[in-house]
Amino acid sequence: MNQEQVLRVIPDIEYDELVTILNISRDMSVPQQEQFLMLYQRRRKSRQELLLLSLLGFVGVAGIHRLIIGDIALGIVYLLTGGLCLIGTIVDIININALTTRYNAKQAYEAAALVAAAFNQPRNF
Repeated sequence: MNQEQVLRVIPDIEYDELVTILNISRDMSVPQQEQFLMLYQRRRKSRQELLLLSLLGFVGVAGIHRLIIGDIALGIVYLLTGGLCLIGTIVDIININALTTRYNAKQAYEAAALVAAAFNQPRNF
């Protein structure tokens, strides 16, 4: 898989994310890479999507972005406390790149593990 193929499937991919995807899929066969890309594309979140969800905290619905990325407990705390009195929401907006990168990297490794299991080739990450 090369950069062009990844960019064709995921046009709004960030550079760090692209490097992670290329490193993960380096040792996969072509059918595995295609399966991995399709699975990863469905699981990943864009930075703009998470930013918009976190901005909902300013209109009274804080924590939706945390629920979406799997931080269920913190999302519920944000919902009940108004984004910890908006301080948590502001901190999350500042750190939205790190939140998105961490979530997408986790999803990439999980997608790679699923593809490896589907092709009966266990991998250690």
